[in-house]
Amino acid sequence: MLQLLLIKGVAMNKEMLALLQLIKQCPTGTSEAVANELAITRQSASRKLSSLKSLGLIQSQGSGRSTRYELVKKHHHFDYALNAQLNEDTAYRQTLLPLIKGFAPNVVQVFQYGFTEMFNNAIDHSEGSVISVDIWQSPLSTEVHITDNGVGIFEKIQQKFELADIRQSIFELSKGKLTTDADNHTGEGIFFSSKIFDFFCISSKGWAFVHNHDLIDIMYEQDIEYVDGTKVMFELPNNSNKTTKEVFDQFSDPNEYTFFKTVVPIHLAKYEGEFLISRSQAKRLTARFERFEKVILDFKDVTSIGQGFADELFRVYQTAHPNIELYSINANEEVQQMINRIIPV
Repeated sequence: MLQLLLIKGVAMNKEMLALLQLIKQCPTGTSEAVANELAITRQSASRKLSSLKSLGLIQSQGSGRSTRYELVKKHHHFDYALNAQLNEDTAYRQTLLPLIKGFAPNVVQVFQYGFTEMFNNAIDHSEGSVISVDIWQSPLSTEVHITDNGVGIFEKIQQKFELADIRQSIFELSKGKLTTDADNHTGEGIFFSSKIFDFFCISSKGWAFVHNHDLIDIMYEQDIEYVDGTKVMFELPNNSNKTTKEVFDQFSDPNEYTFFKTVVPIHLAKYEGEFLISRSQAKRLTARFERFEKVILDFKDVTSIGQGFADELFRVYQTAHPNIELYSINANEEVQQMINRIIPV
């Protein structure tokens, strides 16, 4: 049963949700555009839109037939001095919890997990002095930004593990089980948080790592926003049916409750303009695979691989690590043919 308690305590039904989703996606946002999408008269569309506006769920600009409607999106901002007394649970109760209290328990649990994990990372790892929390909430979704003014996550990982560059830091982070403080952290928080939200992004010093709802990992250099420390952003629909358990179960041993499996986005292993050809590229790719029992190699968006790369990955590494199971998914015909040359079907 779909349940959702929105801003101002407005209980939603399916028709209202569908109309709000249409307004979000409508190119022009006018009553005429909504009427065309719903195959109703403009007058009927105007009445529906006026009802949502009276509830404080949408707002309008302009007048007459050119009136444009959009979702109300409220912004909340909080600043915390980073000191010994600061903790993630208190920050969660003061910032996000009051805004999602009426949501379904699974949604509240997802937000609590992601918020407390990411806020704790800022406390323990950032070496900064201030942590800011920004929350944008619309009738359809809630988006959270946690920003610190510290050293920057990608740069810290690069220095800690003596990696060649920032790209390699992001790639290693995407695998999971990576932490600069192994005595106090498992390195699982970012991995699971990135999988549990419909949108997840870490931005730092001109670089960003993004995981979206299509289960695609993206790494890119930013040309607009520059964050001197680290900003973590995540978003989830207010009526999401996701649960923390289903995400944990995808990567954990159900009997031992251990994080034993990872999915590695192979396209992040190559630099711009490169092809995955050499053995050294494969060796970089397999770094820290031994922390897992199963490694799923996702070849989505990889057009081809070289014989040396494939041999190093599927024969040399696998022979040296027989206890680690390697699986390939989303390989196109050319990539699969090269894999089959190394491990004939």
